[in-house]
Amino acid sequence: MKNLRLTLGVAAIAIGSFAAFSFAPVNSNAKVALQEFYVNPDGSRGPQVTGENLCPDDNPNILCSQEYNTTTNLPTGNASKMHYGEIE
Repeated sequence: MKNLRLTLGVAAIAIGSFAAFSFAPVNSNAKVALQEFYVNPDGSRGPQVTGENLCPDDNPNILCSQEYNTTTNLPTGNASKMHYGEIE
């Protein structure tokens, strides 16, 4: 019986600690990570742009790269970070 109470006590402490950290407030000052990525032909996010962007900006109908918020994994829609054309 003593072992059962000890086991239940330890389990209660573990669950309580987990619950306390699960509901802790999120830091609203967290930095948003914005990175530029190439866009695959199917419109999905491709590899990260490193160094010079290889998009030629010669075809306004083909999105070549754009900026993404890496926290949400969604494009930012920043027109100045959208490049068009096809990499040769």
